[in-house]
Amino acid sequence: RVPLLLLCMFRPVKDHPCWRFRELVAQTYAKRYTDVMLEPLTAVESQTLVANLLRIEHLPDVLRERILSRAEGNPFYVEEVIRSLIDRGAIVHDEATGRWTATQEVAEIPIPDTLQGVLVARIDRLQEEAKRVLQMASVIGRIFLYRLLSAIAAEQRRLGEHLSTLQYEEMIRERARIPESEYIFKHDLTREAAYNGLLKKQRRVFHRQVAEALERLFPERVEEQLGLLAHHWEKSGNAEKAIEFLQRAGDKSRLAYALREALGYYQRALALLKEREEHEQAARTLMKLGLTYDNAFDFRRARQAYSEGFALWQRAATTVPATALPPAPHALRLLFDDVRTLDPAMAGGKQCEPFLIKHLFSGLVELTPDLSIVPDAAQSWEVTAEGCTYTFHLRNDVVWSDGQPVTAYDFEYAWQRVLDPANHSLGASLLSEIAGARAYHGAQADWSDVGIKAIDESTFRVELERPLAYFLQLVVCPNAYPVPHHVVQACGEAWTEPGKMVTNGPFCLESWARNESIALRRNPKYHGRCHGNVQRVEISLRSLEQRWVADLGLYEQNGLDVLDLNLLSVEQGARARRQHAADCLTTPSLGTFYLAFNPGRSPLDDSRVRRAFVLATDREQMADELWRGDWSASTGGLVPPGMPGHSPGIALPYDPEQARRLLADAGYAGGRSMPELDALAPVGFDPYVEALAGQWRANLGVEVECKVVSWDDFRQQKQRELPHLWPELWGADYPDPDNFLRLAMHQLARLWGNPAYDGLVERARRLADQAQRMRLYNEADLLLIQEAVIMPLTYWQEHKLIKPWVSRFPTTPPWEHFWKDVVIEAH
Repeated sequence: RVPLLLLCMFRPVKDHPCWRFRELVAQTYAKRYTDVMLEPLTAVESQTLVANLLRIEHLPDVLRERILSRAEGNPFYVEEVIRSLIDRGAIVHDEATGRWTATQEVAEIPIPDTLQGVLVARIDRLQEEAKRVLQMASVIGRIFLYRLLSAIAAEQRRLGEHLSTLQYEEMIRERARIPESEYIFKHDLTREAAYNGLLKKQRRVFHRQVAEALERLFPERVEEQLGLLAHHWEKSGNAEKAIEFLQRAGDKSRLAYALREALGYYQRALALLKEREEHEQAARTLMKLGLTYDNAFDFRRARQAYSEGFALWQRAATTVPATALPPAPHALRLLFDDVRTLDPAMAGGKQCEPFLIKHLFSGLVELTPDLSIVPDAAQSWEVTAEGCTYTFHLRNDVVWSDGQPVTAYDFEYAWQRVLDPANHSLGASLLSEIAGARAYHGAQADWSDVGIKAIDESTFRVELERPLAYFLQLVVCPNAYPVPHHVVQACGEAWTEPGKMVTNGPFCLESWARNESIALRRNPKYHGRCHGNVQRVEISLRSLEQRWVADLGLYEQNGLDVLDLNLLSVEQGARARRQHAADCLTTPSLGTFYLAFNPGRSPLDDSRVRRAFVLATDREQMADELWRGDWSASTGGLVPPGMPGHSPGIALPYDPEQARRLLADAGYAGGRSMPELDALAPVGFDPYVEALAGQWRANLGVEVECKVVSWDDFRQQKQRELPHLWPELWGADYPDPDNFLRLAMHQLARLWGNPAYDGLVERARRLADQAQRMRLYNEADLLLIQEAVIMPLTYWQEHKLIKPWVSRFPTTPPWEHFWKDVVIEAH
């Protein structure tokens, strides 16, 4: 390793973002970090500075002392005073002698008492147009692009000339020319002085122009500049745009666990919303504040934010909604793979099942399209100061579609069904952090020992083993939804059949013909608001085997309004995007497609063999040939981009030579003596495994036999016995790396048996400091990749075709849809 010295400069202002970065550096490198505070110059140092800088003939001693006394050890003040005197002709340069000389008038020129005064005086002496350019640049910021300044400057033809003048005056400097011209103020105090010289009305105009120019010139970078855009719209006086970008900047910061920044954005948005008396939006923002405090483990402030938010939420509920939209001209028509179950306790094996269940049922809280949490069946909740006990208070108007009230006992019964070991629910792991849940699920405790209890019909209490920053995100998972106790008890497993099933969500089940179709209709007894106009949803069902070979005819004949392209063949997907480019919508998804190696079976119990397989894989070639630009090869770890804890650039490289050396070291040179390896793949994923097997055959001389089965058989066979390797796609249940590095890796981590990995994940789970948590998760992810327990192939994206008459189709990164808010226009 090469020793590295980093010299970083920070403003000693504790509320400034750079100071928070300094605290992070000091904490991370405590034993290798030293603070060097830059203090004002001493009297002796000031004398030396003046002697060096003011080596000017005929400069009166009185003036020299006056400058020295007012500088108070600040060298920038001295430089600016000299520059000011030069500007005014009081100090001139003698070309013949090469010396600076003070004129007779120098003693009579007043010297401002403060640095700000000196700067203002210098700026005021500029030509009016150059001054205007400087002021416009000051609105953009300390660093500004020529292209952005040009977009707002009225004097575009002479802009270069004015910038040259400002450089000559040493107010700005050219910072870069490649990839484009960029300038920087010599000192931020110069920028502040120029900015303060603008009238408030002028500032608002310039801030609006900058915001508009940023959106127009850099549309592809809007997500990177949310905070900057929020600042300019806020300063422009455009409250509506400011609120939009403050909310988006807050959401982005919250999801990245940049919690202090998120709180700042939300609080600024909240102030504007209260000013405008927009109660529902203010309530939603308070919910976000509460969720952010939850993430920061500050449960006292979370409770305060939630409490205020609930009051505003109730107030907003009494507001008369705007005129209802006309009903959609037809049903929302979709295509899904076949559905195995509609029982919330048993869902999770297929992506379509959570989709449907989330539209049939309503939980305690609801996930919104911006990944926030708002009240649903629960009108309010409290969390204790230590963050281990949540008490939910249910609304009194939430009923099942048969008219029976939804009670806290329905929630307790539902959660017990999920944790009952006899049911083998895939959702049991999501509720495992509840006190006593693991023991009960392992048949080692009674239900009375579990921290789940209906206190009465409208009060539901949950006790956790430890505080969880993401507990409310767990509650929106389908497995946490209530079920109608009275119907399940009466009908048994048949309770989800049409004519028997009752639900409490925005839609009811109308019909279900297995392998053919499902129809939902709007639930007239739904307690929430629907912002769309869809009255019916019709879903054509295909087995994955059928869907894979089906063509686009149904969509092209206007039999579908939305078509998911992800499970079409590569050829059909490419044709769909080419022929229907205007209908194509691509959105990021918090999911990772990866290959899993079984470290419990020889020869993959040897990390050298696993690493050899990864190093012999050209994922870029796969991206070109199989994904054709739809997805790029993964270069990070298991945790996907957009999720806190993502580790970019840690993937093992493509290096066949090193792969062959590792395989030889393990005793399998050229693939000789390698036992037969078996791979298992569900229908649709076999082309990826076959492509991998082809590369390993060419690069390592190794043969892998791939068995292709249905999705149901794929899941069942993995439960009986894991093959040597198999493909997996894991999508986020909740936006925390714990979901990937603990839950997704639960089975593999047990087979791998790595105490270091287990320790990192377990320590991270128990930490309240989010920055430290993310560092531990980064280490765990790196260990997973270096040991080649998995090989990430790509990070998932959602590709859909949406008909132009579907004017609103809200989605979120974790594959959420909101059919109650979909709008279909007349056509």
